[in-house]
Amino acid sequence: MYTVEIVKDKFWIVEDAGIKLGVIRKTRSSDFEVIIREDGIETLSPNALTSRFGSKILESRQVKKLESVEYGKDIDEVEGYPSKHRSFNKHLDDKGLPVYTKTEKSKVLYAAGYYGLDFPGAGWKNAYCVKRETLDNYKFIGPFKSKSHLEAEINKCMKQ
Repeated sequence: MYTVEIVKDKFWIVEDAGIKLGVIRKTRSSDFEVIIREDGIETLSPNALTSRFGSKILESRQVKKLESVEYGKDIDEVEGYPSKHRSFNKHLDDKGLPVYTKTEKSKVLYAAGYYGLDFPGAGWKNAYCVKRETLDNYKFIGPFKSKSHLEAEINKCMKQ
C-alpha cells in the first residue's frame, strides 16, 4: 500500500498495485482524515497514521498503472475466456473456473469471462472479470465467452 500525492502536503490517494483503495486528507488541525473502502472515515493523528500505515505512507510513489479496459473489451484471455486485465498466474481453479491475477506477485484472483450474478433483492446482473471471491458469495452462472451468450442465459434464469 502506498500513496500518490495529488495536492502537495494536503491530499493523497491510497493505492495498491495501481488500484485506488481510498484517500488521505490533511485537516486544519494537522490530523489526517483517512477514507479507506472497507474502513469508512476516520481521523488519525500523524503518529497514529504512521503507526497504522508505516512511516513512509505519505512519501508519494509513482507506479506503472495496471492495464485494464472497460466492460466488454478484452486485452488478454485465460483458457479461452476474455480478460479485461493483463493476466498473470493463469489457471483453472478447483471448480474449473479460469482465474488469474493482475500482477505476478498478487494473491487476489479474478475469474476471466462473463458471469451472471444473482444479488438478493436486485436479481440477476451482468459481471465481467469479477473477483473470484465474489463467485463464492453469490449464486452465479458462467463463465461465458461473450456478453451476448451471458445475456441470453440471464434471460432464461429470469423466466424460471
